[in-house]
Amino acid sequence: MRLRYLPHRTTWFIIFMAAVAGIVAFIWLRPPPRSTVPISTSTLHLPKSPDIRVLTANINLLRPHEGIHSWAIRRTMLLKVLGRIRADIIGMQASTPAQTAWLAAHLSAYGHFPDGAAIHRNLISALAGPLSTWNQIWYRRDRFRRIAGTYGRVRPHHPQSNPTENTYFSLAVLHDRMRLFPDLIVLDVHLRHWETNAAKSAEKLHEILTKWQRRYPAAHAVLLGDMNHSRTEHAIYQALLGTPATVPLVDTFDYALHKPGQQWGTWENYTDHVYSPWPTDLIFVSPQLAHLPARIIPYHMPPSQYPSKHLFVLTVLTPGPVKK
Repeated sequence: MRLRYLPHRTTWFIIFMAAVAGIVAFIWLRPPPRSTVPISTSTLHLPKSPDIRVLTANINLLRPHEGIHSWAIRRTMLLKVLGRIRADIIGMQASTPAQTAWLAAHLSAYGHFPDGAAIHRNLISALAGPLSTWNQIWYRRDRFRRIAGTYGRVRPHHPQSNPTENTYFSLAVLHDRMRLFPDLIVLDVHLRHWETNAAKSAEKLHEILTKWQRRYPAAHAVLLGDMNHSRTEHAIYQALLGTPATVPLVDTFDYALHKPGQQWGTWENYTDHVYSPWPTDLIFVSPQLAHLPARIIPYHMPPSQYPSKHLFVLTVLTPGPVKK
């Protein structure tokens, strides 16, 4: 049997695509620069605290032509902020595969989920797969073991133009190695802007939580992320809280601590100005989980330098009964 030569154009196309793949692999998988100090277990708070520090952080997409706000500049500041916060669980939104690969090389103390490519049944789901991993759940390896997890889009037949705000979600079930807490079902999401779809997406999120709560009946839930909506948008906020028939949750912000005229917004858009009086990056937990009031983390960075457009939000889960 004689071998047939490929057409000239086909040969050059294959060579070109192989070169592109090689360049992408080099950029994503190259080792971290020596000038950047990774966050290893030794740099976190030791000995282990019985509390669990839970952070939600929209780190903003890697976009070209952002100048002083480019990812290449922001990523070092982000590591400094994360190193100062020392969270045990981080729900991260708007993290492209390239950003996640870079962070994985530097956050050696953490595992993350989704942590690899999935096998998809068709071309459309294969192309959408990388978008579905833009919400990452990070957890300290020495504190947690991941039991199970899933990810995807909440309402796959109702897309929105901005891909990161198509209500993609990631869910991980984490086991506390210290056995001070029950298993945690952590659901990380970037909720869409459109009000009608946002409310329906919030309801779908609780359907997902309910399904996993049935699989792990002793586990408690943590729902966190960039919700794009505050408590003033009643329908969406109530849907995020859930119902007794699904998985009831409580907002970790204590709004009674709000002082008149104080701005609690969490979106700054690379400025020192908060665009909303109420937070839109939120953390909800099961009522059985004792916690300290959520607080907004200031950056304390030089002028005009920000690790993200969003301020991050932290709550602390404490072992023991909930105070009435």
